[in-house]
This record gives sequence, C-alpha cells and structure tokens, in this order.
Amino acid sequence: MPEPLFFLIFPAIGALVGWVTNRLAILMLFRPRQPVNIMGVRIQGLIPKRHNEMAHRIAETVERELLTSEDLGKAMGGVQWEGEIRSTLNNLLHKKGPGIIIGRIPGIARAWEAVILPQILEVLTPEINRIIGRYQDNFIDKLRHSVDISQIVAERIVQFETEALEGLVFTLAKREFKHIELIGALTGAIIGVVQGFIVLMLG
Repeated sequence: MPEPLFFLIFPAIGALVGWVTNRLAILMLFRPRQPVNIMGVRIQGLIPKRHNEMAHRIAETVERELLTSEDLGKAMGGVQWEGEIRSTLNNLLHKKGPGIIIGRIPGIARAWEAVILPQILEVLTPEINRIIGRYQDNFIDKLRHSVDISQIVAERIVQFETEALEGLVFTLAKREFKHIELIGALTGAIIGVVQGFIVLMLG
C-alpha cells in the first residue's frame, strides 16, 4: 500500500469510529427505553433505567439547596401583602359578605360603598398585615415541615415521560451533542494518524 494512503485510510477509519462511538454513547442515554437482553446481557438506556432514582436525587437537591426556608421567607417578604389583603377583604365583605345585603337597602348602599367599607378596610388591612409579618417565620417553618417538597418534585419528574424528556434534552443540547460527535471524529482521526506512523515505522 502506498505510504500516503496510510494517512488517508487510517484517519478516515478512526474518525468514523470516533463519531459512531460518541453518537452511540449519546443515544444510549435514552435508548433502549425498555430493557433488552442481548446474549444474556441486560441493556437499557441510562435515563430510563435510573429515572426514579434521578427523580428522587433531583427532588432532594431542590429541597435542600434551591428551596430552603430562607428562600421561602424572601419570597414571602417580597409579596405586597397589603394590596392582597385589601383586595381579599373587599371581595369578602362587599361581594360575598354583608355587602350583598346592605347593597339592596336604598340609601345605605351608597354610604356602605363610599364610607363604611373603606373605613373597615383602612382599619383591618394594616392590622392583618402586621399579624402576617409577626407570624410569617412560624408559618414558613410549619409550611416547610408539613409539605414534603421533595416528594412533590419527585412525583412530577417521575410522571414526566422518558420520551418527552428525551425530546426536551435533545432539543436543548442539540449543538453540544454535535460538538461531542465532532470531537469523537477528530480524536479518532488523530489516533488514525498515529496508527499510520506506527505502521510505517514498523514496516
């Protein structure tokens, strides 16, 4: 075989092998979705095989690192409670409470809307807001201990179909996967060049 062919054939074969190998490695993250026995060896994609385990690990991380009591406290502290309280009270008193009856009484309905209800809101809103501020930390702790955030997140992830997860991952990481395939081809080509030199030296 002419010497130049060593530096064409070996790199070409190496690049092909490297690309195919990395391509298979990427595909085997999700394929096969169901266990397959090949010559006594049980094969299944990494994500489908470890789906439940990964769901619980992710959920534990979310609860431990991403959704702490401090985070809940900051989130609740950023809520404009006064506006929410006023809106809720107005709805309860005017549309669902005494306002339904008072609004049907001639002469009093206008006074209720213009004077009485606003005065009640002015008194109750800041008082309720103060109570929320006082017991906010206790409420967050109770919420933290009574609601299993980890379990909720794990259940949601488990319910997420492997096929849908595969589509999402391949859509988001399409460019990165292409880079991995190209790196495999480039690495294989470099190995092929080295092999060519070795064959020439030994020949």
